[in-house]
Parts: sequence; structure tokens; C-alpha cells
Amino acid sequence: MTETKDKKPRKFSLRNVSLKKLNHKYDFLMSHDETGRPMLGFKLNLLNLVLVIIGMALLLIIITSFIIAFTPLREYIPGYTDTNLNREVYELSLRADSLSREMDKKDIYFQNLKRIIEGYDFAADSAKVSLNIYEPLPLGATDTITLRKTKQDSILRAEYEAQNQFNLFGDDLMPAKTTHPVKNFFVPLTGNVTNSFNPSESHYGVDIVSNGDQIINATFDGTVVFASWSIENGYCIGIQHADGYFSTYKHNATLLKKEGDYVKAGEAIAILGESGETEHQEHLHFELWNNGIPVNPAEYMKLNIVPAN
Repeated sequence: MTETKDKKPRKFSLRNVSLKKLNHKYDFLMSHDETGRPMLGFKLNLLNLVLVIIGMALLLIIITSFIIAFTPLREYIPGYTDTNLNREVYELSLRADSLSREMDKKDIYFQNLKRIIEGYDFAADSAKVSLNIYEPLPLGATDTITLRKTKQDSILRAEYEAQNQFNLFGDDLMPAKTTHPVKNFFVPLTGNVTNSFNPSESHYGVDIVSNGDQIINATFDGTVVFASWSIENGYCIGIQHADGYFSTYKHNATLLKKEGDYVKAGEAIAILGESGETEHQEHLHFELWNNGIPVNPAEYMKLNIVPAN
């Protein structure tokens, strides 16, 4: 009687796998549980199974790389940001640099304007060098200011004093108003007139009040002869019209036209503001002149005048 010894199962090891075993084919069969009819079946060896797994892994890596490189889904992966972010930062940097340059130009402009008001002598400039108001004036140009009275200035002063020596009515008397056939004046701003034309109080225009950032329009066709800023009037623009008419628009927030521009009636030239020395709310101080004589704008256009209390 022989005794049988229990055989222990052999452990799986890559050393026991040979090329011959890799080529052994295995049948994979899928059948119905009740009828037993085969539904799907194929033969596959161990080598093909390994190749299929490697191929699927490579395909998954390719799909993941495509999603990261060409779709917005990469933004949800930690460490990736929007590609447009760098472009927006670059554009904002350019805008900030442009604003900084414009502010420097404004500072230089006001510095030069101050020097000119203080009596800078333009005759000292070289004829071959053009003066740029956005560049600093030469150092030492305004160190010594000498005010000289010319012969022509003295003659003009004497003539003016002689004409007004026996004026019985004073300087407040306004000359007679002249009229010209100019029609279709455009209302510069839709609003209420809170301060009317009153030359006796040196108020040679009307104050028009309106709400919000309203557009100020040219009252008639003409050419912009000055567009500047001053402490008293703020941003101010003046337009020369036909038949000797001239209009000014003061206390604006900003100007939309520059000197030399030709504008049409009703064209936007400025934005309503409260710049300059003014104690009122945002308003437009509008003046209309004819041959050097101030005229009442209410006689040339339809204005909504608020009665005084």
C-alpha cells in the first residue's frame, strides 16, 4: 500500500513562463445562462493579451495628452492656467505704460505753460528747432525774466486811454448788437438754464444744467480756434462760425475736439463736467458772440429757462 503525498500548487513566476506558453491559445466563450447558446467567442494567447493591454494604455495616454494640450479642460488640472491670461496681463501692462506716458506729457505741458505765463522769451529759441509743448523747456530759460515795454505798446495804451477819457457811461455800457442772417442754431445741451444772460453782472452767457455725463454739441458749423484748460474756466473750447459769430463752451469734463478741427452743427465736441472755478453742479457755461459783442443765446435758440425764485 503506497502513500500518496499531497502536491503543493506551484507558484506563478515569470521564470516559469516560456515563449511556448506565451503562444498557447485560450478560448474565451460567452454563452447564454438559460439556453447555453454561445453569444461571443474568440481565441487569444497570453502574448496578444499583453499587447492589447499595452496598446490600450498608449491610447489612453494619447487621449489624455490631447485633452491637456487642445481643450479648456486642462484649466481644471492643478498647475495649468488659461493661456489668455498672459495676453491680457500684457495688454494691461501696455495700457498702463501708455497712460503713464500721457500723464508725463500732461505734466510737462503744464510746466511749460507756467513758464510761458511767467514770461519766457521765445526769441531766445533757435529758429531751426521747433518748440514741442510736450518736452521740457531748456534749463535756465526762465531763470531771468525781463519785462520790456515796446514803443507800439505805449502808443496803443495812449490811444485807448484817450478814447475812454471822456466816457460818461463807463466801461459797462455794451455796444449795440448787430444781427446777421444766420439761422438754425443748435442747442448745445438739453437741460435747464439756471443763470441767464446778464451783461450788467459780467455774465455774458447762460448756465445750462443737466444730469449725467451728457454730450455737448456744437451750436453751428465752424472751426475750433482754441481748446485748452484754465484754472478759472476748466476745459474750454471755442468755435468760430460764419457771419462773425463765435461760441464758447466752458467747465467741461473733457474735450473731444482739438484746435483746427472743423465741426458741424450738433456734432459732439465735449462732455459735461464741472472743471474750473465754479460753485455750481455740473453745468455748461455757453456764450455766443457776434463781431466781438456778446449776445443772448436765448434769442437764437429755444432754451428751457428756469424762473428765479
